[in-house]
Amino acid sequence: MKNKDRKQLQANLGKENLEFFIELLKSRKNPEFDPQYIREIKKISQGFNIRLTREQKLLFCQKCSLFFEKENTQKIRLDTKHFTKNYTCPRCFNVKRFILKK
Repeated sequence: MKNKDRKQLQANLGKENLEFFIELLKSRKNPEFDPQYIREIKKISQGFNIRLTREQKLLFCQKCSLFFEKENTQKIRLDTKHFTKNYTCPRCFNVKRFILKK
């Protein structure tokens, strides 16, 4: 097996595992395991160098690993000066900024 093929296989396995943990997180069958799922999602994305999409990034706080559900939703603000959409975590007050398209 060539090195290029091995890297491609590892990337595909990483994406499959990432999708599996995201589906577990969304299903909310065991809410007490949410921090472990989020930790695994971070490990997989960093270990296999896989970028999370915007929708995946908005599922949880990157800093404190809080899953955003209906009870503890993040604050959303529009910054017209810098043309960004700011999401604030209710627990750690970490701010995520996404550039708005012009």
